[in-house]
Amino acid sequence: MKYTNDYDLPQSIVNAIVNDDYSSGKSNYSVTTLLSPPRIRLLKMKHNEELTEDVSDRIWTLLGQSVHTILERANEDKEDMITEKRYFAQLDGVTISGQTDTFSLGDKTLQDYKVTSVWTIIFSQEGKPEWEQQLNCYAWLHKKNTGEDVNKLEIIAIARDWNKREKQRRSGDYPETAISVLEQKLWDYDEQEKFIRKRISVHEEAEKDFIFKNKLPMCSDEDRWKKDDTFRCMKKGRKTAVRVFKSKEEADEYIASSKEQLYIEQQKGEATRCSGNYCGVADFCEQYQRECI
Repeated sequence: MKYTNDYDLPQSIVNAIVNDDYSSGKSNYSVTTLLSPPRIRLLKMKHNEELTEDVSDRIWTLLGQSVHTILERANEDKEDMITEKRYFAQLDGVTISGQTDTFSLGDKTLQDYKVTSVWTIIFSQEGKPEWEQQLNCYAWLHKKNTGEDVNKLEIIAIARDWNKREKQRRSGDYPETAISVLEQKLWDYDEQEKFIRKRISVHEEAEKDFIFKNKLPMCSDEDRWKKDDTFRCMKKGRKTAVRVFKSKEEADEYIASSKEQLYIEQQKGEATRCSGNYCGVADFCEQYQRECI
């Protein structure tokens, strides 16, 4: 990976980003890697020397790291709190690692801190699968290493763009403060291990196909954060839709009951991960080139 500085950011900022010493240790997979799509992981491996990223795109990551550093310092002398602990465990012949942010020995609550956007917090009220999966993987690692159960999982979400005026203007879905505590569903230990075993298998099989057949798996709609397609009931001469539906059947029913001359226009749901190049390998991805350009 090579970094650019197209916006001439201060050298101290550049140094902080470029000299990131994060390491998952001597493991085959970190929890983050296990949860990522195999296609992205393998393309990063193949094109690592060709990948470039501007340091301006890493600012929020840097902010997230600074939050973790401050929290680690704040809890370093607290005997009832385990902070920034990296665990290792073996399963199906591979080593997995994961670093938990904080674990309270008193109520056995495992917490992970996220610096994110207000909209991510709002939408996560209905569930954010990757957060739930990540924390359950950490809970499994914690028990494998300590023998102790985790009783509760929480995301501590820090909204970098929270605004008091916006809170006053909007309805009840807007977070009360810049920090939200979002409890995640806790799976039982067997369910956690079954999920991790499945993710290992997905990555291992993909890597074998890549090495021996030069074949890459496609990213699923879920991998690509694809939004649902919509069906827009349109009227000739009007630019905006009269009504928008999630299924063609609903749109057909509406048109049949309408006295206006309408027609259906299907709008493909955006693959957010691809369109925003959150994966970092779009330039080398045939699936992206074929479906998103």
